Amino acid sequence: MSDAFGSFADALRRAIDDRGLALERVRDHLAHRGVCVSVATLSYWQSGRSQPGRKTSLAAIPHLEQVLGLDAGTLLRTLPATRDRIRRTPVRELGALWPEPSRMDMLGRLDTRWDADLDRVTLHDVLRIGPDRRQVGLTVRQVLRARVDGPDRRVVMHSQDDTTAALPEIEVLKGCELGRVEWSPQDGVVGAELVFFRPLRRGETAIVEYQLVSPSPGALDTEYVRRLRSPLREYLLEVEFHPDARPASVTGFTEQRRTPVDLDRSHRGHLAHTDATPGTTGITWSWPTTTPP
Repeated sequence: MSDAFGSFADALRRAIDDRGLALERVRDHLAHRGVCVSVATLSYWQSGRSQPGRKTSLAAIPHLEQVLGLDAGTLLRTLPATRDRIRRTPVRELGALWPEPSRMDMLGRLDTRWDADLDRVTLHDVLRIGPDRRQVGLTVRQVLRARVDGPDRRVVMHSQDDTTAALPEIEVLKGCELGRVEWSPQDGVVGAELVFFRPLRRGETAIVEYQLVSPSPGALDTEYVRRLRSPLREYLLEVEFHPDARPASVTGFTEQRRTPVDLDRSHRGHLAHTDATPGTTGITWSWPTTTPP
């Protein structure tokens, strides 16, 4: 136990020394982020007399890492309580959903520390296809619930198979601000951090909405795939086709089955899942042999 205390205390003490901050200044920076940690607690942590163990204390550590200019997880990895909590979280491994090295590299450049502590309650995707059979845009609306105190952002990533088309722009519509954005045009991947207006408390929900606006011409893909890391109460996907670009067939899929999808009078096809399990799902379509007007 003393070794674990020492490793956390040593790492924290070195980081504070390197930043040249008094403990009062560290406390003030945390308070500005909505995180309350007393000077006495910080002193106990860096001296090794105690270490974070309660959920509220553990939730403060990622913010402390940012204040001290540390890489995500530098302090968290020294805490056995945090490692045990992460192992208990029922999520699909990133590598299983994104086996391509470029996707994992993208996620490595973004702050994913809170992904396992944010449950998606509902998720609604609306993809729009233009008259030239190319993507026009995508709107995403999701309701998130915090498992612990402290989550202040959600990482999102979108990819397109058509790497000849430029990547879409990400625009925030509701409930958050756009943080760091990473691009990989050669791989057809864009990722971003959606930063909440304040850290969430345990059990608190947030509604965030954003859109991806495709350039002209947009990507000429024939499927939309959603990768779910954790269980989801409700997932709804709509694909809206322009009247001049009706597909020959539309199919919804999961990892277990494929189901034909009919279009409604507004040329929309959809799939809906309740109590969705981690994995991949989506809609694929094929075009008639004739070219669009």
